[in-house]
Formats: sequence, C-alpha cells, structure tokens
Amino acid sequence: MGRKRTCELPFCKGVVEGTRNKRRCDNDRNIHLHQIISKNVKRIMRYIEGLADFTANDVNKALFKDKLDKNEKGSMYRLFQAMIREGYITEHGKRGGLKVYAVAEQVKAKKTKISETKNSTEATETLADKITADPQKTVAVVAPTPVPPQPAMPKMSPEQILLGKLKEFVYLKNGQWNHPDWIELINRPDIKEFGLSEEDIGRILEEEKTGYWAIRNG
Repeated sequence: MGRKRTCELPFCKGVVEGTRNKRRCDNDRNIHLHQIISKNVKRIMRYIEGLADFTANDVNKALFKDKLDKNEKGSMYRLFQAMIREGYITEHGKRGGLKVYAVAEQVKAKKTKISETKNSTEATETLADKITADPQKTVAVVAPTPVPPQPAMPKMSPEQILLGKLKEFVYLKNGQWNHPDWIELINRPDIKEFGLSEEDIGRILEEEKTGYWAIRNG
C-alpha cells in the first residue's frame, strides 16, 4: 500500500497518494507555480492573514517590491484560485479593476484561537518558571485598598431591645390583636427573658398602638 502525505501547499487539505515522487495532491499537481511564488507560499499566507482584504497588487508590493513580471503575477493568481477552492480565502468583488480577496472567517477564527491558547500557555509557564526558580519567593500581589474601619454601632440597652420587639408586634398585627395574640406574646421566651410584668408590657403596647394609629390616620 502506497504512502499518504499531505499536499505541499499548506492551505490544501488534499492527500498525496502512491509511491511516486509527487509533492502535491491530485487537486494541485497540475497548478504551475513559478519558483518565486512556490517558495513563498507560507510567507504569502502569513501576510494575508493579517489583512482585512487584499489584491494581488497588495501582495506584490509588500512582499516582492512590485517586481513580479506578468507570468509570475499569473502564477500568484492561480495560487489564489487554489486557495478559494480550498475555502482558505474568499472573493469580495473588485477594487481598481482587480479582484479583492479576504482570508475566510473560519480560518481567522482558528488562527485566533490557536494564538490565544499559546499566549495563555506561555503566561502560565512564565509564572510557573518564576515560582520554580525561587520557591521561597512569593509572587507579588497588589494589595487591595484598605477600607477604613466602620464606627461600631452603639450597643442597645435591654429596654431598647424589648421596646423594639413590642413595636414590631404592634406593626405586624396592624395595630390590633386579640387575646390569643396577647397570650402568645407574653409567653415568648425572647419577651419573658426581660422579666417585665404583664402590666408594663400591656402599657407599652398601648402606647405603641396609639402612636401607630396616629401615624396611620395622620
């Protein structure tokens, strides 16, 4: 069984089959590229991947100092046609009578993802190298801006705490309650712990009730 190799043109996904000395797959074997173009395929790819769009003249001026002759320009045009066939670039109309091309979005997305992964890996390795080189050295971390201490809330007296609980009772009952509500209140552990008599509790409730209705009717 013959060996299988990837086509020598980097953008081509074709496979070279057989034992003959063929460097290109059947898709690209018959594309004649001048030596100057054939040797610079990867360089051309790197250049156009950094552009929003381009024409053959853009590549000629930037990479070959505008020195390609007519046949070499034709060779570059055939290269672009092969790239279109493989979905590496797409056509976008004309500019100044010349076809405008752009690297396909999926190719750009793949390149961006690879670049981001590489940068992330390098950053992680750099940090790991620093720690490994000097394990006793702590990596500098920017300290957060200190928050000034908040003034402590004044401690409430037992009378104030009990008053708050009774006021809450009045508001939760909407200023009116029945005997079972009263019995439940005076038997609550958090009320009984203050040791206040039922008469005093009743007096405070009536005062709070008067204040509650004064606000409601005011």
